[in-house]
Amino acid sequence: MAGEDTVESAGPDEAVGQDASPARRSRLGRAARWAIGIVVGLVAVVLLALAALNSPIGKRFIVDRIAEVAPASGLHIEIGRIEGDIYRRATLHDVVLSDPKGQFLTVPVTELDWRPLNWLWSGLDVRQLVARRGTLLRTPELLPGDPDAPMLPDFDIRVDRLELENFRVARGVVDDSEHRVDLSAKADIRDGHVFLDAGGQLGQRDTVRLLVDAEPDGDRFDLELDYRAPLGGVIAGLAGADAGYRARITGDGTWSQWRGAMLVERENERFAAFRLTNRAGRYGIVGQATPAPLLQGPVADLLTGPVSLAAFGTLQDSVLDGELALRARGIVGDARGAVDLADNAFDDFAFDVRVAEATPMADTRVEGARIAATLDGAFRDLSIGHRIVLDRFVSGTTEARGLVQEGTATFDGVRWTLPLDLRAQQLMVGNDLIDPRLVRGRLSGELAYSGTRIVADDLRLVFPDASARFSVRGETRTGAYALAGPVALRGLRIDNIGAASGNAKVLFKIADGVPWSLRANFAGRIADVSNATLANLAGPTIGFRGGVNMGGAGPIVFRDLTVDSQKLQLALDGEVREGTTTVAGQGTHTEYGPFTVEAGLDGEGPRAALVFADPFPAAGLEDVRVAIAPSEDGFLIDTQGGSMLGAFDGELELLMPAGGPTRIAIDRLDVWETRVQGDLMLGDEGVSGNLALAGGGLDGTIALAPRAGGQAFDIDIDGRNARFGGDTPIAIGRADIEGTGLLADGNTTIEGKMTAQGLQYGTLFFSRLTADAQLRNGEGDANVAFTGRRGSRLGMQIDAEFASERIAVAARGFFAGRRISMPRRAVLLAQDTGGWALQPTQVGYGDGIAIASGRFGGTGPTSLELKMSQMPLSLADAVVQDLGLGGTISGVVDFGADESGLPTGSARVQVDGLTRSGMVLTSRPVDLSLVARLGADQLETRAVIDEGNERRGRLQGRISGLPATGALFDRLRAGSLAAQLRYAGPADALWRLAAIDTFDLTGGLSVAANVTGTLADPQVRGSLASDNLRLRSGLSGTDVTEVSARGDFAGARLRLTRFAGKTAGGGTVSGSGTVTLQDLGERGPQMDLRIAARNASLLNANGLTATVTGPLRIVSNGVGGTIAGRLLVNRASWSLGMMDEVQDMPQIKTREINTPADFGPRAAPSAPWRYLIDARAPSRVDVDGMGLDSEWSADVRVRGTTDDPRIGGEAEVVRGEYTFAGASFELTRGQIEFDETGPIDPRLDIRAETERDGLDVIVQVQGNAMQPEISFSSSPALPEEEILARLLFGGSITDLSATDALQLGAAVASLRGGGGLDPINQLRSAIGLDRLRIVGPDPALDRGTAVAVGKNFGRRFYAEIITDGQGYSATEVEFRVTSWLSLLASVSTIGRESVRAEISRDY
Repeated sequence: MAGEDTVESAGPDEAVGQDASPARRSRLGRAARWAIGIVVGLVAVVLLALAALNSPIGKRFIVDRIAEVAPASGLHIEIGRIEGDIYRRATLHDVVLSDPKGQFLTVPVTELDWRPLNWLWSGLDVRQLVARRGTLLRTPELLPGDPDAPMLPDFDIRVDRLELENFRVARGVVDDSEHRVDLSAKADIRDGHVFLDAGGQLGQRDTVRLLVDAEPDGDRFDLELDYRAPLGGVIAGLAGADAGYRARITGDGTWSQWRGAMLVERENERFAAFRLTNRAGRYGIVGQATPAPLLQGPVADLLTGPVSLAAFGTLQDSVLDGELALRARGIVGDARGAVDLADNAFDDFAFDVRVAEATPMADTRVEGARIAATLDGAFRDLSIGHRIVLDRFVSGTTEARGLVQEGTATFDGVRWTLPLDLRAQQLMVGNDLIDPRLVRGRLSGELAYSGTRIVADDLRLVFPDASARFSVRGETRTGAYALAGPVALRGLRIDNIGAASGNAKVLFKIADGVPWSLRANFAGRIADVSNATLANLAGPTIGFRGGVNMGGAGPIVFRDLTVDSQKLQLALDGEVREGTTTVAGQGTHTEYGPFTVEAGLDGEGPRAALVFADPFPAAGLEDVRVAIAPSEDGFLIDTQGGSMLGAFDGELELLMPAGGPTRIAIDRLDVWETRVQGDLMLGDEGVSGNLALAGGGLDGTIALAPRAGGQAFDIDIDGRNARFGGDTPIAIGRADIEGTGLLADGNTTIEGKMTAQGLQYGTLFFSRLTADAQLRNGEGDANVAFTGRRGSRLGMQIDAEFASERIAVAARGFFAGRRISMPRRAVLLAQDTGGWALQPTQVGYGDGIAIASGRFGGTGPTSLELKMSQMPLSLADAVVQDLGLGGTISGVVDFGADESGLPTGSARVQVDGLTRSGMVLTSRPVDLSLVARLGADQLETRAVIDEGNERRGRLQGRISGLPATGALFDRLRAGSLAAQLRYAGPADALWRLAAIDTFDLTGGLSVAANVTGTLADPQVRGSLASDNLRLRSGLSGTDVTEVSARGDFAGARLRLTRFAGKTAGGGTVSGSGTVTLQDLGERGPQMDLRIAARNASLLNANGLTATVTGPLRIVSNGVGGTIAGRLLVNRASWSLGMMDEVQDMPQIKTREINTPADFGPRAAPSAPWRYLIDARAPSRVDVDGMGLDSEWSADVRVRGTTDDPRIGGEAEVVRGEYTFAGASFELTRGQIEFDETGPIDPRLDIRAETERDGLDVIVQVQGNAMQPEISFSSSPALPEEEILARLLFGGSITDLSATDALQLGAAVASLRGGGGLDPINQLRSAIGLDRLRIVGPDPALDRGTAVAVGKNFGRRFYAEIITDGQGYSATEVEFRVTSWLSLLASVSTIGRESVRAEISRDY
């Protein structure tokens, strides 16, 4: 078998090869089948997907995806549904187009016939697109599109039919009507061929027709346009145009040679006309246009009038390459280069623009501007090399010249970056001082622009004497720009002032339609002031800081401007508006104190008003106002204020007429009641003129005149009863002042003398003073002698010698019987600082001494050291009248003040036997040890009080945080207080130190208090207690014993929670109240005390006693007060005899005339208190003495003040009798009515009756108490002369002698005329005696009721006879040797004779 042989004969390798070939073919077949399957599967999937998209679900998917598309322009498309084949013919229903603000177009039906798959190989292929019945709801507002999108499409476009059929423009879009729109178009754009044919009707009048047909290969080119858009049409309404336009393009030719023209008309007038050409793809446009009506702002200004334009270039493969030239009245420009419209790129596109003059923003101007730049690169990766030149730039009052900016700007698609390298030849800001220094400036940095924002950080501006670093922010959409950063100025030389350096932080803003504004905060320093006047006023170095605001339309405003120097601190605000400068502020000066200033400068000249609060404390000047205003030939000067002499007010004028001498006319300068008037001529040789003083007790002249090559003055002033109205009383009884002086060739000669009487300054009073001085160039001598008020026993003699740098003073005198002496002269040596140094100087008074030394005056520090040993405190009476201090003081007091004027110091003193004496009482001696230390910002003190060998009290305190300015007393009142007070001892030791004689307080007292707060408003915590006080008043006779009191402190208030005491007869007094310690020093303590009295005997003096029950309230504000109460008078008495004895020295209203000038003034009375008391006494008001024994009832109201008390109400007699001349009268009627509306002068109605020798006598007193009418009547009726004869002489008038009868007639006439309530004194005056009184019986002398009659014989001799008519008589004789020494002798019938001397003294 052949077949078998063949197989078997084969080798092993051949067998294997035969088996492998079919296996390989099998594997390749399987791979091919898999690949074909995958491709087929993918195709199937694609086909299935395409088929699925054409299904209802797929169409819904397409609709949803279209709705989700969000292009950069903000266009949003929504489709209601799709019907038909999406790959060929389809119908779109309810198509809605929206922009970011919402829907703007709706289309109910759109028919589409297209070939979407052709996009893969031939571009856009639309056979038909017809939209029907669409509605334009509003004008769309789309955002800028994708900047990377090509400007021209880079794909083929085929649109066979595009129609908008029966579209509507809704009402309100154009006007109140709907408008129909029908448009149609056909397009075929592919490589080598462009065909576009479009046209339509918009509304009734608007039409558009456009034809473009270009095919280079077919040498075909055609371009036609017919555009009609009249005013009021659809297109004008949609575009917001304010005019109608007509545009036409026509031409003829082929691709290789085509010529045409374009004409644009605006409201039937030519708007633009251009010649159009195409020469084988090189296009050209040449012509003119007038675009200004379409433009506004700076661009409209540049393109005003006809604008010529010429442009030539090619457009090939979307690349526009050519050149352009523009010529207008305000701008000239040229450009050359290429722009790739498909790839959005520049290729060496260069332009050069020149502007002669422009106004880019309000209040700004540009002159001679040129911009040369080259653009290269893609639109989103662009570089711009440039050079910008500005000959002149003006903004408001700021001007820059010679500006040059060079560099290469870049754009990365989002952000523009401009490296700045700006140079300026000169910058002028309108300041003659700064402008010359703002030259050769340079601005460097980097400016970035993104979107509409401009940002720049770390810009640097450098000038030779100034530099700045700042940031810039801008918004091109609104035209708003801002610049901020620091500015530094170095070594600015200010003529006649010095070199200034400083820095500022500046914020500059500008925006379209908004004036520019500049806000700056600055600080600087003038290191070395070269002006001597300014340096003397402010100091060698002046620092300043503040802020300034200015703008294109607003004023220049200075805010928070401060000046700080060694002598002056000033804060100002001001503005410059419409050529007028005004400033206002306040400050303080080391020499003139705080002040305010208001000033202005306008076309008429400067105006200013300065008010100094305390410019010269030594003269008491305060609230001094000086106002300056321009006048016709100079300046008017008004001044007013207060001084130690009182208020002053003046009107002056500085006259500087052209060609005439300068003159100061003092129309008036009133100082209190004295007027100064005169004219002063300011000539080359000096000042001449006379000043006259008149009024207010002064009369004289001050004469100024050139003399002997210098300036001379002569003073001649007389003072007579001059009074001044300052806070401190100043008065001159009599004074004569003469002086003369000459200032010539650097030499000064002054001579003067003064004699005066009755000089008063505050508590100081000199009864007589003489002084004279002769000085030449500060060398010479002066002598002063003075005595104190009459009776003060003060006399001093002071001699002083003046040398160029040395003053020596010697003083001697006496006070209160003790010598005042100086073992050696006091020497003052001049210091380099301008002050004086007092060498150790000893003053002795009595057994005490004091040694003083120190420095004062000038610019250096002030210091004083005072050492005392056993110096009597009574010396204080020489300064403060009737101070009454006793004891001695020893210790050391150090005081100092640095250049700032803040005082510092320390004190370690011991006061031994400290007492104070009043009119009646003297305090118990105590010893006081005090240690105090005053620093710049705090005061510390410790003190202890000892009585005998017992410690009674201690005080320790600290006042911290003292203000850095102000008087020491005011600073102490404002500091933080922390103090402790402990006292346990007799109350009178403290009470009598106050020298209050109205009432006295004795007994034990315990006080513990901790004080915080301030002296002006202390906050006290502590307690007050006593169990055995006694309160007595010698004035009212009040005596309250066993007084217990409890109180505590709360803040500045002492609360007396309870006090109670007893009075004679078992009465009691109790109550509570508060005492406020706030503002002590300015006023006394404020109090509100509520008191309850029960049968309390509160009055027992001068023959008056009263026991009352009821409430009392005492209220005081620290200056005056009110005493109120509603009282029941339990019992009262009035002993007329005792009152008569007290009234031996009556208080008589007098008016002194021709008082010697050396008599000191009397102390002014204290402030009056008000009464508000209602008192009711049903009975038991006893009035006894002087023959009267009666009981009264009363219901009265006490009103008015202590100076002017008023009483209202009435009193009625209950019972009583009156004994006169041995006859007893019974009071049958008595009524007294008080009227509180006037001074106390009650109306009387009193009747008394008696029977004598068968005669009924009636006496009646009627009328007012100051002028009563007293009448006598009888039954049977007798004449008054007869009645008085029987009462006085015991017999009929017919039995009287002729002398007795005359005196009796005069007595009757006096009684009828009215002369007061006291008939005895009326009779005394009527019968010519100096004294007539009834003397009570005295059994020891065997004397009955007697009559005493007395008579003065001349001014020195007085005799008195006393007789009872029953055998007793006595005679007394007085001879007055002096006003205080008298000799008295007496002889009586009982054998008593005496002679004695009597010394009396009034206090």
